[in-house]
Amino acid sequence: MKIIGFIFSVLVSGLILNSFYTSVHAHNFYQNHDSIFFTLVKQFEIEDTIASNNHDANKSNSFQHSENAASILKRIMLFNNTMASNANFVNTYKPIFDGLNITTKALIAANLADECLKEYGLAQGLNVTLATSLLNMTMSSGTGMKMGDNMTIPSGPTSQALNLSNKHSIGQANFETSAMIAKSLKILFLKSLKNATLEKSIGLMQISVEMKTESVKNLEQGIDSLTSAVNRKAPLLEVFSIVHGQIHPNLFLAYDLKLKGE
Repeated sequence: MKIIGFIFSVLVSGLILNSFYTSVHAHNFYQNHDSIFFTLVKQFEIEDTIASNNHDANKSNSFQHSENAASILKRIMLFNNTMASNANFVNTYKPIFDGLNITTKALIAANLADECLKEYGLAQGLNVTLATSLLNMTMSSGTGMKMGDNMTIPSGPTSQALNLSNKHSIGQANFETSAMIAKSLKILFLKSLKNATLEKSIGLMQISVEMKTESVKNLEQGIDSLTSAVNRKAPLLEVFSIVHGQIHPNLFLAYDLKLKGE
């Protein structure tokens, strides 16, 4: 009976994955107040850290990261003025972050993966519009660039962005941000996601604990692949496929994220 149950859970999980890959934007998860806010906090912390580390080695890049941090801080103040007005708000947020539920932490991880991809696109010479289009990927729908594993890049800005990448020298400041985000994503995974208690999903489409556990393993491999790809300055298409083909689907399966429809 256990074997039959396991086979059934695998089949159901396959149906769920198929629904994930059909007519939805892979990154477009339902967000909540905390997932948006703490993603901004993580981004600020990353830019502020890079600015400090680069202060003596590369003052130009350090200035760029300081400007980035200041811009993100303004967004944080608009989002939560009371918290941002505290000079030590990064330290203040840490215990609050630790108390977030696992789904919210997984949403933050998904957002960081998106930001890593966007910054890598900017490093490859894309403008902001094209780099942002990398986050809007449809799987197995319409015509476009075939990538394998049921993944199709729709014709339009996303395909254009990938075709234009690698036409310029790497932008160092954006590359540093992308690499640090990938590192931060791995730290978040190890501290908050890897050893989290997993429970069988409820509802019509149930995902077993066994399937979730396997997804966590695959997620770690995806995050490691992302870090490796960014650090060795791999083609943008490779980074793109890791985020949309490995990281997002496994976050979706393991931590009960909810997808928005088109």
